[in-house]
Amino acid sequence: MSELPKIEVLETLSLSEESERLRLERKVEKAFYEAGLALQTLRDKRLYRSTHATFEEYCQDRFNYSRSYSSRLIKAVEIVDNIKENVANWQHNKTIVLPTKESQCRQIGRLKQPSSQAQAWREAVNRSSGGNPTAKIVEQVVNEIKPRKIVKSKKHTQPRIQYTPLKMAEIGQSVRVSSHHPLYSLQSGKIVQLPLNGSAIVELDNQARELINFKDLEIQIPVSCNGRAATPVEGPNRIPGMGLEWYVKVDEETFLALQNIKEEDGAPTMGAVIKRLLWDR
Repeated sequence: MSELPKIEVLETLSLSEESERLRLERKVEKAFYEAGLALQTLRDKRLYRSTHATFEEYCQDRFNYSRSYSSRLIKAVEIVDNIKENVANWQHNKTIVLPTKESQCRQIGRLKQPSSQAQAWREAVNRSSGGNPTAKIVEQVVNEIKPRKIVKSKKHTQPRIQYTPLKMAEIGQSVRVSSHHPLYSLQSGKIVQLPLNGSAIVELDNQARELINFKDLEIQIPVSCNGRAATPVEGPNRIPGMGLEWYVKVDEETFLALQNIKEEDGAPTMGAVIKRLLWDR
């Protein structure tokens, strides 16, 4: 074992404290239970204070133990003692089998009640034919004993509404003027004409018709509870604040064909194209 590097002495320990510290440090290097006991005493008596400001720094420098690992070793002492205390109830005169690894105690520690910890260890030992079980066996037993969290199903809720910038305008489309517009901020309306590329004549709720740039217009889209755009199902969809709308799924080829007919015929909406095709049958 390498010697400790020379460190500035912050506070001098007495000879008995120095001796106790060295004795406990040797225990830390031998076994996890003894290590946990030693670490617990080193921490509670602050025997690290002559060279380190905190227990965490001391464990890292002296043993290369992280804060979490040091805590797990100390916790393992409590778990072994819990098992040892309860084990007499079912081992009788048999040789007592106790955890030999911190990883076993880590799994047992997922159970909060000492009686449950002892129950899990007993079952793990039984599954190992009376021998010392692996951490994997202990984990399996704990998973069977640990109460599962009951996930409450979310009540079905209607999609909420979110506004997004207008990208493709159609006559008859419901829109809202964006908040940064100097004159008609957040006013709702409907597109009635598309006279210029990039602009639309919008009939606002107050019956006034105004020419507004696409970049100043927004449309409503339904979003699910996780904030993502809700995918409408084929058929009728009730959208809050917008009423009942109908959707039909088409492949890309069909959509492009409908879009071409819309542009060639000057139809105001895609729905108008579909109606016209149905009427011409």
